[in-house]
Order: sequence, then C-alpha cells, then structure tokens
Amino acid sequence: MSEQRELPTVLFDPELNRAISEALPQIVVEAFGVVTTLGDGATLVAVAALLYWFGEEADRHDRAMVLAVAVATLSLVAGLKGIFEVPRPLYVAEPPLEFAPAEYPGWSTPSAHAMGAAAVYGALAVVMDVGTRRQRYAVAGALIVTIPLSRVVIGVHYLGDVIIGAVLGLLLVAVALRITKRSITPMFALSLVIAVAAFVLGSEEFTTMAIGASLGGLVTWPLLENRQADPLGASVLLLGLLVLPLLAAVRLLDLLIAVEGGFVIAGSVTVSLAAIIETAGFALAFGGAIAVPYIASQFDDTEAVQKLQTHLPFRGRHVEPAATGDEPSPDERTEF
Repeated sequence: MSEQRELPTVLFDPELNRAISEALPQIVVEAFGVVTTLGDGATLVAVAALLYWFGEEADRHDRAMVLAVAVATLSLVAGLKGIFEVPRPLYVAEPPLEFAPAEYPGWSTPSAHAMGAAAVYGALAVVMDVGTRRQRYAVAGALIVTIPLSRVVIGVHYLGDVIIGAVLGLLLVAVALRITKRSITPMFALSLVIAVAAFVLGSEEFTTMAIGASLGGLVTWPLLENRQADPLGASVLLLGLLVLPLLAAVRLLDLLIAVEGGFVIAGSVTVSLAAIIETAGFALAFGGAIAVPYIASQFDDTEAVQKLQTHLPFRGRHVEPAATGDEPSPDERTEF
C-alpha cells in the first residue's frame, strides 16, 4: 500500500473498528462476516441481472434502471477509490486488528459494499411491487444499515467510508429516478462520463470495467428499449448461463493476456492495448446481458427450450398450454 494518509477524525480511526468489534459478541461478529457478502459486487450484479432477465415485460424499464444504477455505482467507486487512495484500517492500525483479514485488496474510501447496497437495494425497493412500499423500504433499510456496518466490524473499512458510500448510493438512486423517466440511456451516459473522468484523473481501480459496462449499456439499451420481448423462462436460463461465464472470462483478461503498447490521448493520458481490449470485452459482455431477454425470445419454439420449460417454475407466467401438453389450472395462471 502507499504511504498512510492522515485522516484526523474519529470516523477514520481504526481504533473505532476495534472498539465496535470488541463490544460485540463473537457470534454477532461472525454473523456480520456472512451479511457482508450480500454487498459483494458479484451478489449485487447477480440480483440485478436475474430480476432484469426474469421479470415481467411491463417492468423492464424499471429493472433496467437498477442495472444502470449498479453500473454508475461501479464508475463512481472506481473513480473515488483510485483518486483518494486511502489505505484500509487493517493496514494502518497499531497494534494490528486481530479480527480483520490478514490482507484485503483495494483502497478504503468510499466503501463499494456500502454504496452498492444503498444503490441497488434502494433502487429495487423503489421500483419493485412485492409487498407494500413500507415493507420494501424496511427490508432495504435493514440491508443498507447492516451491510455497511459489517464492513466496519470486520475491519476492512472505516466508519467514514461506509457513511460516504451509503449516502452516495442513495444519491445515485435519486438522480436515476429523476433522469430516467423516459429512457435509461441518460444514466448510462452519466456513468460513462464518471468512469472516463476517473480514468483521466489517474484512477486505475476497476476503470476498464466501469467504462466498458457503461459503453455496453449506452450502445445496447437505445437499440432495444422500444422493442417487445417476453421470452420463456427456459430460453432466458439457457442464454443467461452462456453470458455469465463470459462476464467472468472478461474479468480475467488482464491475467490471461499480456499485450504491450498503447496510445497517448490528449498528450498526457496513456491507454494500454490490454486496457482497450479489456474495456471492449466488458462492453460486449454487459451489452449481451442487456440483450438476453430479446435474444432469448428467438429460442422459444426450439424443442430443447420447450422440454426444459415444463420442468421450471414459470408456468403461470410464461408457459403456453402447447408447451406443457395441458391447459394450466387457475392457480398456475398466477403471475410468477
């Protein structure tokens, strides 16, 4: 890690992490270690993507907005972390935080888990129609509090990190609700602006992923937003299983390839060929994820999809009588 930055406030004092952790029973500390996974980037992307793929056609605009919020969160986190470069409390505490992991990658400020939880779960609470609004906000509120707190308890973030992250995540939701009333495209454009600005300012943390995902959304969504797509669940499942490994493969590109050379932009900013390839890969992968429902609908009539569909719990929502060989019962017509 780089040299320690002086943050003369209790909100950025590792001794506060120690005090909070030591004040809690061990079983509670261990529980927070599990809760923190609900704010992992992979978890948030999976939740947003699955709801986008399998949700109702009428709600696709709202669910795409959640995806755009997730991408904007990534861009903002990539920029701020790479610019501030604040070491995590586990690296600066003296004596060491014995309850923290021995190593943890990345910078500390702001907390990506806190921002992601606030942005994604907050957006879902606004756009979903499961339960009452009060119930959705209560669940989202509990996640937005406990996930950030878990980061402090396990010693990988300062309290200031998670407060900043949660506030910025909720602000992103507010911005998204304001600028995406007609189209999601402005949110993807904002995400791209943030990601490019972060790169120009010197951030190297997740900037290729952020720029690539923003580009993928900005190019793909305008082409599809006015088209109808109501694919069978089996079609989405099969196609989605192909896209998810692609996302993982693109993330590992920098480990699998070594490409020398690059370009100098505006006389001072150098962009490597490897970064360009990785960015293009993320753009294709995220654009493909957005296109899943539209592409999947083309496979609805194939024999493999029709056969798989009979074994999936999507009968009331997707399966036609011809797909199952019998007329669905009234109960089966209930929306999924």
